[in-house]
Amino acid sequence: MTTPSTPQPAPGWYPDPSNPNQRRYWDGSAWTSQLAQPQDPPSAAAYPVQQSSGPAQSTMSLPDAVRTCLTKYVDFSGRARRSEYWWFALSIFIVYLFVSLLGRAVGAGAILADLVGLALFLPSLAVAVRRLHDTNRSGWFYLISFIPLVGAIILIVFLCQDSSPGSNRFGPSPKEA
Repeated sequence: MTTPSTPQPAPGWYPDPSNPNQRRYWDGSAWTSQLAQPQDPPSAAAYPVQQSSGPAQSTMSLPDAVRTCLTKYVDFSGRARRSEYWWFALSIFIVYLFVSLLGRAVGAGAILADLVGLALFLPSLAVAVRRLHDTNRSGWFYLISFIPLVGAIILIVFLCQDSSPGSNRFGPSPKEA
């Protein structure tokens, strides 16, 4: 009569029997001497850790935001992250300030700054609409900014809010993409 063999665990990371704060890798036939990476939290369960691609990048850098907003300069569909909107708003402010000072220095007055403001109007409007879409609001909410004082404050609050989780009627979340 044969005795049933003990089922072998699937390959993966498991708690080290000698030190529960450490984890060792089971390759399917033997334990390796390699310890888990320090950033991996120790697992109390006796199951292998699922390997995933990790969370999506949580923020967008300044150059990426400017590049994205200028390439989507008339794209009013989709969603934009907070970092994309605010990095682009900061870059517009810096460019406008620099051009205003340059215009005064060369004697062009506000004409140069007005031309730059006119050129950046559509990209800034498009990214604001996409940002409102990310909070699951219609882009028409941008018109609330025409209400004196209160409208601008309400719009800033909307633009500062976190994304609606998952997909919404405007598309998939840019955080999960």
